[in-house]
Amino acid sequence: MIPKASTGLQMLAGRVLGHVLPELASKYVMSDTAMLAMLMTALSEELESGIAKRLLDIDAMEQLFQQAKMRGFAVPEPVKFLPGEQTLTRVNEVHDQLTQALIELHEKVDGVSDHGELNNSIWRYLSAHAERHALAI
Repeated sequence: MIPKASTGLQMLAGRVLGHVLPELASKYVMSDTAMLAMLMTALSEELESGIAKRLLDIDAMEQLFQQAKMRGFAVPEPVKFLPGEQTLTRVNEVHDQLTQALIELHEKVDGVSDHGELNNSIWRYLSAHAERHALAI
């Protein structure tokens, strides 16, 4: 295990930007190196909070599915993670499945006046999701 992996990646990105980048002669290589450093920074953020953000998304999507279920829509069953199953890979898998189900639900309710409240709730979720997952680079 690497303790504080996100901090290590941030330090590496800083070193690349501060020490390696200024020594490069080619503008293309400079741009490529800068992009690599930004990707390391993004990866650092993902290591630090990616699972927590996705679990918040999953909880919020399940609340939306409960609203939809009360209106007669077929929805996925709530997710129950087994102990030790909250790895980034597994959480991503569940998040992707629920996101696909939410997209399908949204296709059914978007622009339909009878489902305006549910549609608005979905749009609020999507807005919160975008803010939650925005990269600070």
